[in-house]
Amino acid sequence: MLQLTPQNTRRLVRAARRHGMSIATLAEAAATSFGDSTALVTATKRYSFRELWNTAESLAAGLYLHVLGRQPRMIVVSSEGEDMILPLLAAHRLGLDVMPINAATHAEVVPHVVPRDALLIHDGEKPDWHTGPAISASRVSELAQSSGTSLGRTRRRSRIILLSSGRTGSPRAHVTRPVGYGGVRQLASLHRRIGIERGDSVLACSPLHHGHGLQLLASCLFTGAQLVYAPHATAPERLDLMRNEGVTLASGIPSHFSDMADILESSGAEPPSLRRVVCSAEPLTEALVSRLTDIWGPVVLNAYAMTETGTVTVASPEQVAANPGTVGFPLSGVEIGIVGEPIHADAEGQIWVRGGNRTVITNDYGRVIDRQLYVDSPAVNRELT
Repeated sequence: MLQLTPQNTRRLVRAARRHGMSIATLAEAAATSFGDSTALVTATKRYSFRELWNTAESLAAGLYLHVLGRQPRMIVVSSEGEDMILPLLAAHRLGLDVMPINAATHAEVVPHVVPRDALLIHDGEKPDWHTGPAISASRVSELAQSSGTSLGRTRRRSRIILLSSGRTGSPRAHVTRPVGYGGVRQLASLHRRIGIERGDSVLACSPLHHGHGLQLLASCLFTGAQLVYAPHATAPERLDLMRNEGVTLASGIPSHFSDMADILESSGAEPPSLRRVVCSAEPLTEALVSRLTDIWGPVVLNAYAMTETGTVTVASPEQVAANPGTVGFPLSGVEIGIVGEPIHADAEGQIWVRGGNRTVITNDYGRVIDRQLYVDSPAVNRELT
């Protein structure tokens, strides 16, 4: 059974250093370790770990044989729900680079960063901005019924290319390594800080074109937890999912939880039981912490993340209760600081972070006190709403 024990974490780090790792590597291992346990729940479908991997393998074979013509090229996914998750796994199974995007959010950037020869997977009609090959999400569903038994192994190493949200300047494409060498250490630390376990059902309100969404997917594949993927669900739909899927941990922006709190407070309905509420990407106010604590108890965590680095700090419920402005201590393998000051030194000013094998200077201002980060003026990541 694949668990994030210290011994397994060290093994995964060594493997990542030698060979590199991908989301598909984790999905294949999870299929063996967790088999028929539920892996993924979306608005329309449900997969066990074994079904998720087998479907991704079948899609990989269908894409390779019937769409790509056996020629490697980048796969760009502009879709929602499982129509983004399965192509991501299939692309990595083929050893191909993949770029999950929100074309609406990055309308001005997308035409300039998507290669002309990339294969675009899209909802609805093919968009005018891409002149290269493209297939619809419905065609993806058909290809996923192909047989993947004859698909050989590849020595190519896949990359995930994400578009930044603008918190570190103009949106741009960059390579992220959510489960590379540095990413494994960071992911293991995130897992320990949040405490995702095999029996958990994790509601993810962050989409896969956002670094935190990728980290949640990887964490669930690591541990055998169920991922309830609902980045575009409404507040009532999220509450229904919590009840129907036995959600124990929910992750999203504070606005998501504020909307759900409005419904629960006005209706007087019994709230679904949660043992963790993870907030990120927006300011977490003392008033909202108080409301969420009244509903779910002292279970609120506050995370600090950006597309380029993934999640870099997490504040525990005790830290959030003492000071809602804190985003906590850095994860393992992460460094934080104030521009012009030494690493981790007590200071105030513009924040820089090093995580996910990348160092970035943010547009955020805050303070470092005893290695703990406080964000005074965070940029709001509107692409999550």
